[in-house]
Amino acid sequence: MSKKIYSAGLVSQGFWFHETKQYIEFLNEGKTEAEIKKLSEEANIFAAVSASRANETFNGARRRANALDSEMYQLFPKLNIDNQKIVVLIAVLRLNDLFLEFLLEVYQEKLHKNIYKLTLTDYRSFFSEKQRLNEVVMSWKPYTYHRLASAYKKYLLEAGLIREEKGDDLITPKIIDDRVVQWLKENDRLDILKAIAGGY
Repeated sequence: MSKKIYSAGLVSQGFWFHETKQYIEFLNEGKTEAEIKKLSEEANIFAAVSASRANETFNGARRRANALDSEMYQLFPKLNIDNQKIVVLIAVLRLNDLFLEFLLEVYQEKLHKNIYKLTLTDYRSFFSEKQRLNEVVMSWKPYTYHRLASAYKKYLLEAGLIREEKGDDLITPKIIDDRVVQWLKENDRLDILKAIAGGY
């Protein structure tokens, strides 16, 4: 049985596209992490409903920005909004192995078979298999799997990789900007490239 340490942290985190985009904009302006944190605390730049939520959002945007690098910070403003969302998803995937494996083992497998729909059974089967193979996942409560499935769906919707239509979740593959593709290759993350876009 695998002892790989997986995280269920996405259940309490938003996609935070606008917040991560704003964080990257501040970095590009030359602001430091400490300065951005101060703006979050004193000016509520992320429009949080409470101080604790502001801190959580700041930390989430910071972690995702830190999963990228200065080269991507410079590229980010030059991308269209679809690819900016893909870059935020890439940051999430660099921080969350379980979600990456879902995309590789479920999302891409569907595309490979020309099946353009995700179902609740797809999510359940994925977590059942991980539960069987991994001690960490086995220890989670049933509601954790349900909340994770909801989180994964929300992330895929916000990243534009699926859309809802008449109660179905339809897979909508994206064309990734060549500059993002090259960045992933240079950073040796062909696994993430495959997870999002299939064979390259």
